[in-house]
Amino acid sequence: MQQQELNNLMQGAAADAVNYAREEHNLALDHSIDSLQHIDILLSELNSREQKQRHSAELVFTLCNIIGAYIGELFIANVGGHWQHDQTDSDAPFVYIRLNDKEFPFASVCYHKITRDNSISLYDYVKQAMANAMQ
Repeated sequence: MQQQELNNLMQGAAADAVNYAREEHNLALDHSIDSLQHIDILLSELNSREQKQRHSAELVFTLCNIIGAYIGELFIANVGGHWQHDQTDSDAPFVYIRLNDKEFPFASVCYHKITRDNSISLYDYVKQAMANAMQ
């Protein structure tokens, strides 16, 4: 996949996250750092639902990727970086942000919050990632 194709794909996925948050959770994502607090609310709701009845793997994968795309686009807009598509494991390809020598797998962090650890704060994680990126 060419870089521009990947960029377009992730921008579209980020737009899907904005629509999903508005339509399914009544949350407004406005591309601000503070909107990450809404991401934490949304992911906490998904974690709560996951504890009651497991979501399909496809749904979790899709939600993590669109929300990760939203976070990644916000990260790129504020500190830079670019999307990378890792296909080393053809059974488990993933997309992340690369900035200099650092990698930021936002979709993976979303997955862990939904499925394993609701105490994770994406707001705090991204703020720390931004601080780390500036070093």
